[in-house]
Amino acid sequence: MSRPPEQAEACTTNEARRAHFRALSIGSAGAAAARNPLGQGGMLMRSGVSWRVVVLGVLGMCLARMAATSEDYPPARWIPAYSGNYTVSDRPSTYPIQYVIVHVVQGSYNGCISWFQNPSARVSAHYVIRSSDGEVTQMVRHKDIAWHAGNWWYNCRSIGIEHEGWVNDPKWFTYAMYSSSAALVRHICRTQGIPRTRERILGHVEVPGATHTDPGPYWNWDLYMQLIQASALLEEASVPLTLRAGESATALLRFRNTGVITWLPIGSNPVRLGTQNPRDRASPFFTPGSWISPNRPAAVAASTPPEAVGDFVFTLTAPDRYGVYEESYQLVREGISWFGPVVTFQINVVPWDIVYDNTSPHFTVSGSWSTGTIATDKYGADYRWTSTRPTSTAYARWYLNVPRDGYYDVYAWWSQGTNRSTAARYEIEHRGGKTVKVVNQQHDGGRWNWLGRYYFVRGTGFVYLRATAPSGFVVIADAVRLVGPHNPARR
Repeated sequence: MSRPPEQAEACTTNEARRAHFRALSIGSAGAAAARNPLGQGGMLMRSGVSWRVVVLGVLGMCLARMAATSEDYPPARWIPAYSGNYTVSDRPSTYPIQYVIVHVVQGSYNGCISWFQNPSARVSAHYVIRSSDGEVTQMVRHKDIAWHAGNWWYNCRSIGIEHEGWVNDPKWFTYAMYSSSAALVRHICRTQGIPRTRERILGHVEVPGATHTDPGPYWNWDLYMQLIQASALLEEASVPLTLRAGESATALLRFRNTGVITWLPIGSNPVRLGTQNPRDRASPFFTPGSWISPNRPAAVAASTPPEAVGDFVFTLTAPDRYGVYEESYQLVREGISWFGPVVTFQINVVPWDIVYDNTSPHFTVSGSWSTGTIATDKYGADYRWTSTRPTSTAYARWYLNVPRDGYYDVYAWWSQGTNRSTAARYEIEHRGGKTVKVVNQQHDGGRWNWLGRYYFVRGTGFVYLRATAPSGFVVIADAVRLVGPHNPARR
């Protein structure tokens, strides 16, 4: 922070006069409410308002001011600096905005905001950023000239950003603050046409004639510039919302490269999709052979220059445990930095629920079976039936082709009637052998009837309905249902 020159170096005499009479203004909280909340750096927009009491020492009075949403940068709060601490202007009409100047407060976030509101300060910056979480407060509009650089030529042509902390204490320079500041700088560079280079993004110490040393030796310029130069916008997301346990499906995340570096799929710093929340967690949807590692689903499919679109294609394989899972991903330039929006979606993992009707290719019969359609409690369009006798060898068979190892519930559906067998014999073939279930088909028709829970090996499993029963009746072969896998205990 520095005072403006005392001589008549203001951009125009009228602007200097207006600076002393400019009324304090409150930005509009509603103007940005409908804008994209993720923006170009994945920063979530703040909504709502808060109140701050500003003590004006020389006047001995308190004013309640509302921290509204910034018009220049929607993710930021708007708390105006005292009108005598900056120069009202109309940039870029009066002066082009060509630089961003990085400062360190040598103090706290709230202290800096309070100081810029103090009529005795005679200093200001356009933005102040908090160390702990990267919260941004704007205090001077882009069009106006903040007094921050100690060089009037640079003041007229720059945006000044103050960062909470002290130059000799690196713990204040958190990743949250770097990331938030970089997102702000990307926005400024994009809207003002400033190249994202070190020649245009300066430390206060680099301003000609500067008497300050900030941001100091502990400011990580390499990380900061990587965060500024690498950015992305999500263009498309194709992700399954529901998967069955063990089921695999292809996912696609498509990003536009809005940065200034080319994304490469291989090399020393490839651009990949990484897991977030928490960062680098092992995903339960990790798929060996498809993913690079449990926390890296995919690399960009091809070299992607600035303004081009890059695809990240990978396979999701559902875990065995049922429930709703939240998956979060973000782009990472390996060995450099994470960037772009964090993409979050939910996947519901459910049991397999497979119905094998009598029209299914998995259904076969042996012996003489007829097709019936009259019963109103049938499953689907029809059912198969045959007469019973004690020596009958006729049967109907459903091949389950179980999708994965585990315990499954088996159900049968039939249409009931007085001519149905009271001793219809179902046989379930599973890993443990064969289990016989005898049911009365004169009752419980038109619904699923549980035949038991059995352990099946993937690709196996049969259910038979045999016509071996007392004569004078029929058995109905309609549909079989498989649900699971489950824990061994019956629900």
